[in-house]
Amino acid sequence: MEGRIENGKAAIVALSLNIGNQNEYSSENLSDMIVRWAKVTVVDDEGNEEILTGRSHRDYPTRYIYTGSEILGEVGHSYRLIVEYSEQKWEATTTIPRPAMLEDITIEHYQDSLYTISAVIPPLSTPCSIDCSLNGSAYYAPTLLGVYNASTEYRHITINSPLVNLERNDYVTYFKSNDAVRLRLNALDDFSYYYWSEWENSMINSVNPVFPSISNMPTNISNNGIGIWSGYGTAYYDIGVMPNP
Repeated sequence: MEGRIENGKAAIVALSLNIGNQNEYSSENLSDMIVRWAKVTVVDDEGNEEILTGRSHRDYPTRYIYTGSEILGEVGHSYRLIVEYSEQKWEATTTIPRPAMLEDITIEHYQDSLYTISAVIPPLSTPCSIDCSLNGSAYYAPTLLGVYNASTEYRHITINSPLVNLERNDYVTYFKSNDAVRLRLNALDDFSYYYWSEWENSMINSVNPVFPSISNMPTNISNNGIGIWSGYGTAYYDIGVMPNP
């Protein structure tokens, strides 16, 4: 399960079944792992309730999400997620922190058709992470090394390209000319910071034979559910199209 609700937006939840790492799988049976017939409900801290609607969405990795339109996230408010499927029930609760911000965003030509993006993060009272959407996609993928802890100091950071699949032969940390880049800065609570730090470590170490990924991911889902339901204080930055060199 991966579910999020952010300030000013409705919840988005993606559901799938777990597949054992000893099982053989193909694109066909992976598609069968996507859960399309669950009852997914969001309840806010004022007692309002909304049943999310499932629909296909080509930009998301699961190609299928549950989302709503009535309950929109508000900073400081808490939201309970209830998922019912195959006569089982899972729950989780989260609160949306106050958004953080970026300053002094800079684009620089690196070499050939590659560019770097850098920025300054002001002092943070909460951790944060940076996601990136490329070329108009509605899906924001985590950037490589894009999880930051709370700090009392200004920090200069390099924003790397989205961490979609490190096993791709053509993956580079730089952005390419003609990439249309949009960033999302997520303020995180403590569990979300822990989760996304572990997720990032798992992605990086999964292709590292010296320090392989061997630990289970943390979860805040009841009933042995795997994944995360998190509230995010978000800010969006439209960087624009990387120029031709």
